[in-house]
Amino acid sequence: MMGGLCSQLAALLLLLLLPSPAHGAEESQDQPVFSRIIGGQDAQEGRWPWQVSVQKYDKKHEYDHICGGSLISAQWVVSAAHCFDFSTPVSAYRMNLGEHQLSNPSPTRISSPVRRIVRHPDYNENTGVADVALVQLTEPVAFTDTIRPVSLPGPSTQSPAGEQCWVTGWGPIGWGCGDTLPPPRTLQELRVPLVDSSTCRERFGEQSHWIQDDMLCAGARGDPNGPCKLRYFGDSGGPLVCPRNGNFILAGLVSWGIKCTQSTPVPPGVYVRVPVYVNWIQNVTGGAGLSIVSPAVLSAGTMPPGPLSNGLVCSCLVMALLLAGLLLTAL
Repeated sequence: MMGGLCSQLAALLLLLLLPSPAHGAEESQDQPVFSRIIGGQDAQEGRWPWQVSVQKYDKKHEYDHICGGSLISAQWVVSAAHCFDFSTPVSAYRMNLGEHQLSNPSPTRISSPVRRIVRHPDYNENTGVADVALVQLTEPVAFTDTIRPVSLPGPSTQSPAGEQCWVTGWGPIGWGCGDTLPPPRTLQELRVPLVDSSTCRERFGEQSHWIQDDMLCAGARGDPNGPCKLRYFGDSGGPLVCPRNGNFILAGLVSWGIKCTQSTPVPPGVYVRVPVYVNWIQNVTGGAGLSIVSPAVLSAGTMPPGPLSNGLVCSCLVMALLLAGLLLTAL
């Protein structure tokens, strides 16, 4: 009981000392942090080590980037189902790991052939439902500083509206989704707020029925920034990650949206809601090497519950008193 009280006291004092996330989000809306995925900025090399470039052998007899993906274990990548044409042989695809600048390949990247591609059995190309696919690499890869898997959320993980998450990709950056990323084609990153389903449907107006229960929306009201909102344009299948307990979890996969335009209000981008498909992912992959974050319903930045051992009670009280002193000094 003392441990629980101590944890609550320390957490309360930390909340008093640290800036409010909601307040920070309000400030960021007033200050355009990003220049113009659309409106994104160059990502630092190695910051998103799970990012995958899905590439396909084309008529020019060379591999070309077509979609994004996320490494989830040493031998599995998750992406969008619509990225893969099943009239095309599996051998025509490859997964590039550790990429940063597509026109300036890193010497430490890994280009892996594909053993098999598994689309979700409920995938519907007309409605976008179950737009998720798993790609098995021919051989497991060794993890490095720039190649590491992302954690998956638990099946019941909630994504609170307003939470600030990140989307990454190499897709076009123009308002009409027609401007390709200029050389050296550096990975783009963009912070986007999550939007609850009812608000998302409201913003889609007459097309509100397009938003299904397995979909997640992200993007500020009237903000055209986000992944290119047409399929097959490079960002599809890429990761939407949200912070959890000092780490990131894969909350969504870039799926679809409407035509990008600067002149009219743009509804949020639409993503596959990953928690809906975590059990399926486990079944297909066998679960080996997957990192699934639990407890499932923790909100960003919270500490996992649990009693402190007797040996830690005193230390925690001392920490709480020190924090209290810092607070008084600051006041």
